[in-house]
Amino acid sequence: MANKGEITMMKCKNTSRRDYANGRKHVFFKTLFIGFLAVFSFSVQAQDADNQEFWFVAPDASKKHDDRPTFLMITTGDKPATVTISMPKNPEFKQNFTDTVRTLGAYSYWKFEFEGDQVDIVENDYTKSGRVTNKGIQITSTSPVSAYYQIDGVKVNQKEIFTLKGKKAFGDDFYIPFQTKYGVSATYNEDAFRQIQIVATEDDTWVTVDPKGQLASPDDPRGYIDNTSNLQYRRKKLMKGETLLWRAYRRTTTGLTGTRVTADKPIAVTLFEDCLQGTAGSIDPIGDQLVPTGNLGKHYIVIKGYSNGSNSVTDNVVVVAVENDTKVYLDNSLQTTLNAGDHWSYDLGPGIQGKQGYYVNTSQPVYCMHQSAAATEIGGALLPSLYSISGRRITFIKNNSLPVSSMFLVFRDSAKDGFTLDGTPLTLNAQTAGFDDWMYAKVDLKSISGMEPVCTIANPDGSFALGYFNGSSTGTSLYGYLSAFGTFSFGSDTIYHCGNSYLFDAPYALSYEWTLPDNSISTDSRLEAKKSGSYVLKVNQDPYQITDETYLKLQNFSHTLNAPSKLLERKSYRFTIELNPQKDPDNYFKTEYEWTFGEGASIGTSTDPAAEVFYSTPGTKTVSLKIWNKDALCDTTITRTIEVLVAPEEMYWKTDAEDRNWNNEDNWVNAAGEPLSIVPSAYTKVYLPGNAAKYPSLKDDKDQHTDWSHYGQPETGEIVFRYGSELHHQHKLKYEKAYVNYNWGYYNNVFANGQQPPYSWENAKKLARDTWHILAAPLKSMASGDFSLAGYPFSWQKQFEVTTIPGNVAEGDFSRAFATNDMPLAGTNNAIAVKMAGYQNQTGYRQENLEGLKGVVEIPYFENKTVIPYYPTHNYDALSRKSYFYYFDTKTLKIINSPVGSMGRAGEAYRFIYETDQNEPPANGRYEMPLNTEGLGSTREIMVGNPLLAPIDAMAFANANTDKIDVGQGYKLLSEDGSIWEQNSFTEGNAIPAWKAFIVTLRPSVSTISFPLEANTLRATAASSITRTSYKANQADNALYMQILKNGIQSGDCAILQNNRNTNNPEIRKMILPEGHEAPEIFFMSSGRDLSYLIRNLAPDEKEIPIGVKTSDVRSRLSLEFRNIYAFTASTGAKAILVDKQLNVRQDLARNPVYVFTQQASGLDRQYVDKNRFVLQLSGESGTIEEDDPENGINVMYRSGILKITSDENIGAVSVYDLYGRLVFSAHSINLSQYSHPVSLRGKLFLVRVKTISGTVKVKKIMGEE
Repeated sequence: MANKGEITMMKCKNTSRRDYANGRKHVFFKTLFIGFLAVFSFSVQAQDADNQEFWFVAPDASKKHDDRPTFLMITTGDKPATVTISMPKNPEFKQNFTDTVRTLGAYSYWKFEFEGDQVDIVENDYTKSGRVTNKGIQITSTSPVSAYYQIDGVKVNQKEIFTLKGKKAFGDDFYIPFQTKYGVSATYNEDAFRQIQIVATEDDTWVTVDPKGQLASPDDPRGYIDNTSNLQYRRKKLMKGETLLWRAYRRTTTGLTGTRVTADKPIAVTLFEDCLQGTAGSIDPIGDQLVPTGNLGKHYIVIKGYSNGSNSVTDNVVVVAVENDTKVYLDNSLQTTLNAGDHWSYDLGPGIQGKQGYYVNTSQPVYCMHQSAAATEIGGALLPSLYSISGRRITFIKNNSLPVSSMFLVFRDSAKDGFTLDGTPLTLNAQTAGFDDWMYAKVDLKSISGMEPVCTIANPDGSFALGYFNGSSTGTSLYGYLSAFGTFSFGSDTIYHCGNSYLFDAPYALSYEWTLPDNSISTDSRLEAKKSGSYVLKVNQDPYQITDETYLKLQNFSHTLNAPSKLLERKSYRFTIELNPQKDPDNYFKTEYEWTFGEGASIGTSTDPAAEVFYSTPGTKTVSLKIWNKDALCDTTITRTIEVLVAPEEMYWKTDAEDRNWNNEDNWVNAAGEPLSIVPSAYTKVYLPGNAAKYPSLKDDKDQHTDWSHYGQPETGEIVFRYGSELHHQHKLKYEKAYVNYNWGYYNNVFANGQQPPYSWENAKKLARDTWHILAAPLKSMASGDFSLAGYPFSWQKQFEVTTIPGNVAEGDFSRAFATNDMPLAGTNNAIAVKMAGYQNQTGYRQENLEGLKGVVEIPYFENKTVIPYYPTHNYDALSRKSYFYYFDTKTLKIINSPVGSMGRAGEAYRFIYETDQNEPPANGRYEMPLNTEGLGSTREIMVGNPLLAPIDAMAFANANTDKIDVGQGYKLLSEDGSIWEQNSFTEGNAIPAWKAFIVTLRPSVSTISFPLEANTLRATAASSITRTSYKANQADNALYMQILKNGIQSGDCAILQNNRNTNNPEIRKMILPEGHEAPEIFFMSSGRDLSYLIRNLAPDEKEIPIGVKTSDVRSRLSLEFRNIYAFTASTGAKAILVDKQLNVRQDLARNPVYVFTQQASGLDRQYVDKNRFVLQLSGESGTIEEDDPENGINVMYRSGILKITSDENIGAVSVYDLYGRLVFSAHSINLSQYSHPVSLRGKLFLVRVKTISGTVKVKKIMGEE
C-alpha cells in the first residue's frame, strides 16, 4: 500500500524485518546496545500491511560455539503499534514469559531477549530433524512493524541476524539456496549443521521435502532421507505453529543446495548454516528467512563487503533456479543455464579489492544469496530483487563499536542526489551497476561524525534498498538487507495523506497503467493524485503482471474551533474543536490533541478532545491546540486569542435576542444596549427585560433552547425578572439570588387625575392602575404586605372568592381581605389579587413612594437600603432576620405602631418557590403546591399562582392533575383590563401565562396541585378565548355559538349551546366579576333563569332557551352574533329564531345571524344583567339526534340524483338542508318503510334528516352532485 508520509506512497514489502522473539523483562526503548541492532523501519513507504504478522523458526546454533543469548528486535515505523509475541503450540513459552504484549510509540523498538536456558525454549533442536515440534514463533501487530532475530553469542562472538519478511515470507514452494564455498568447521563437529527450519501458518498443513542430499530422519531405516526416499518419510503434517526441521545428515554432508520444500498451505522457511569456516581461522554462522518462489525476481545487484581473501574467504554469490532453462548472466555475460533446483556459485574475490558492484540477471526468477565477511568473519544475506525495491525511508540502529559499520545502497540515477541521513544531505560515491540506470554505493557510517545511534536514511527522489554490514576481523560478522522482498503491492488498502494532492511513486517496473477514481488512465510511473478515491495500478515486473488497488484519502485540518473571543474571569468554558465540519467521508482520521491555555488558566495543558477551563486573572490569553492526524501522520497548531475580562456588575438580555440560547454571547448587552460578547458567570447580575421578543430557555438543547456544550449549565450570581419577562426551564439555572419586579409605571411629575402613568421603567410592560390583577408569587417568603406603600398611593391586596346566590350569576371577586400584612403568600396558593391606585389629587392617591420606585415594586426588597424610605410600613431586623409590618391610618396616612405583624425571612426569600430547603429543584421534576382551601365555595373554584416565570402548557398541566382538578371545567384568567373572567380550556396550544394566577375547579378532598417543571411552552401568545378548540364554528361541529360585540369589538367569552347528543362535553357555569359590570358579556340560562351557563347543553324537546346579557353600559351600540347556525339547525331539525321581547322582534338567524341593540336600564338587575329580554326559540321539530349508526335501522343513500331511504319502521318525514341551514327539500306523512325521490342537490355537503313515525331521528351528511 502506498505510504502515508509526505513524500512517498509505497512501502517496501517484507523488508521491514520484524522477528518474533520472546522477551522477558529486558525491554529497551530507543537505547543503544552492543551487537548488530539492525533495527530498521520503512516509515510509510517500507512498512505495509504484510508486516503485521510474522512466523519464524529460530534455528539451533551450536551451543559449544556459543548460541546465547538471542533476541527479537521489533521496530515501529511512523505509527504506534501494539505488538504480541507468542508461541501458540509451546506451553513452556507461556510459563516462562509474561511480558509478551507491548505498545510501542512511533519510531521506537522492543528488544525481546532470551537468556540462558530460555534459548532452549525457542530454538528448534538440531536433534529433532524429521520430527514435528512446537517451536513456531508468531508476532502480530496492530500496525506495520519490522522485525529480525539475532543470535548474539558473546563468548566467542557467534552472531547472525535473520530479517523477517512478514507475509511475504509465507508461501507453498521454496528452494533452499545453501552456499557451496564454505564447509562446516570441524571445531564444533557435534552440534553444527546446515538446517532447513519450517513453520506452518495454518492447521492441517502437509509439508513435503525433495532433498538434493542427505537429510537426517529417524523414520527412514538408513537414518536419513534423500531423493530416493519414500514419500511417507519426506511428508509431514503440521498444525498452525508447529515446526519441522530438516538438517544435514552429517556435518560434512554436501549437495543440499536446491532442496525443494512444498506445502499445501502457506509455510515460512528459515535457512541456517552453522559454524562456517574458510580454510582456517574464523568461524561464523550465516542464515536468513527465505521468501517463496512467487516473490523472487530476475534482477539483482551484489555489493561486495569486506572480505580480505585470507583463508580463502572472499565474497561469493549463489543463484538457485526455480524453473527449467534459466539462463544466468553476470554483468550481462551469460554464465550458465540452470534447471529448477540447480545452482550457480561465483567467487567475486576479496571484498576490499577490485570491482565493488555486480549485476546478476536471469531469464527466470531465482534466489540470489550473497556471502561476504569482515576480513574472514563470514556473513550472508538473501538479496532483494530490483523490482521489489520501493522504500524511501528506513530507520535502523547502527553499531559503531565494531570496526566495520557500513550501508550498501541500491538505487536509480534519479535518486542519487536525494539521500539524507538524519535530515542532513548525504554525499555518495555512486557507481553504475551495469543495468539500465541502476546505481549502488557503499557508505562507511563510522566516518560520518555526529550521527546518532538511531539513524534514518531517506530519499524523496526515489526508492532504494539498504543492506547493513557490521563486524570485525576478530569477532563476528552480521549482514542483512533491510529492504522489501517480493513483488509489488500497495502498502495498505487505504492511504491517508495530509494535503490537497498526493504523489504516487510506483515501484520499479517495465510498464505502468493507473486507473483513477474517474476511470481515466495514466501510464506514468509517478502519479499526482488530487482527489480521494480508489486507485488501481497494473505493473509489469518482469516476469510478473501485477494489479493492486488502494483507496487514497486526502485529508486536511478543516475545523470549527469553539473558543470565545471574550470570557469573564472565573467563567468556565469548554473548549472543543469540530474537525471536518463539511462531513467529507474521506477526511475522518484518528487524532491526538494537546491544548495549551497559558497563564492564569485553571489547567495549563490537556490532551483530551475537549477541555473545560477558566481563568483566574484578566488579560489577553493565547490558547493553542496542536492536533495530530494519526492516520496520515501530520499535525497542525491552531491558536486563538481571548480577552479575559473582569466580570461586569450588570448584564442585560437583549430585547431583540436572536434566539433563546442563554449561552449565546450575542444575546447579552450592557445597560446602554451595547454588545458585550460574553455570557454571565456566577459573579454577575443579570436582568431579563419585560419587553423582549424572545426569552431564554435553559434546556440543554442547542437547536431550540440553550447550548450547554461550551459554557455548561446556565449560571449567574443574581437575576432580576422585570415584569413580563420569562425564563423557560428556569429550574436549570444555577444562581444565588432572584428578584421579581412588578411594574405599575410612573408619572415622572406628569400628573393628571384618573390617568394611567405615561412612563414605564425601561419602556417595559406594565400593570394597569386602578385595576385588579391576579398575580403569582414565584419566590419564597413573599408577604401580603409587600405591595403596601403606606398610602402613597393606596394598594389593595385581596384573595379570590366565589359568591353564588340563587337566581344570580356566579360572582368571582376579591372581597376577601387578608387578615394581616404578614401573611405568607405561600399559604395562599402562591397567589394574590392586587390593585394599585392611579393618581388623584387627594389622600391615598398621591404617588411619592411609588414614584420613588419608578413604579416598580421589586421583591425581595427588605435588605435593599436604597428603597427603605419608600416602604415606611416595613422594617427589617437583620439580627433576628425578621420583617415587621406596620399599619397606617387610611384617612391621615399616619403609621400606626400597633399592632405589628412579623415574618421571618432571609436568604430563602431569594429562591424560587418550588425549590427544596436545600435550594434544589424537586427530585422528581414536579412541584407539589400545598393548597389552602379556606373559603372554598360550592363551585370548588380556587385561585393558584403560576410558580414558574414562564408560560405553562395547559394540556401538560391538566395531564399532571387529572385526579385533582375537573379538567372539563377548564381554567379562568382575569382579563388584562380586570373586567372579565376569560374561560380557557386545557387543550393543545393553550397556555397558562407567567406572572399570573388562574382559577381551576378542584375535585373533592384535594390538598395539592402538581406543576411539572418541564411543562414550559415557548408559545408566549395569550390563551385561547374559546373554551375548546373543537367548538370553533366549523362544519364538523353541531353547536351554536353566540358572541356579544361592543362597537363591533368582541367582548367576553363566546357562549355555546351544545346539542345534547354531545354528552361528553360538560356544561360550564358563567362567572362574572362585579367590578367589571360595564364590560358586556353574554350567556345562556336555564329555562327557569336561575342558572347561567357559558356552555349549556340543549335538553330534549326544548323549544326556548333564555339568554342573559350583562353590562351597565346603556349607551353603546351592542350586537349579538351567532355562528354555525346551519349545522345546528340541521342537527336539531329546528329553525333558530332570536326573540327580543322588549321590542317584540323575531329574527330568523339562518337569514340574519347578527342582531343590533342597546342595553335598556329598565331591564337590569343588581348585577347589571338583563335576563328577560332575549330568548332563542327553536321552531319546528326538535329532539334527540343520534349519531350516524347503520345499525339503528335507518339507511340513507344518494346516487345519480335519487335520494333513497330504507328503515326498519315506517318513515314519517324527510328534510334536506344545505350548508347554511336552508331547507332545500322536504316530504311529510310518508308512512312507508322505503322511500325514494329524485332530488337535485348541487354543491358539496348537505344534511338529510329522517324521522320515523315513532319519533326516532337520524341525521346524515351526504355529498351533492358536482
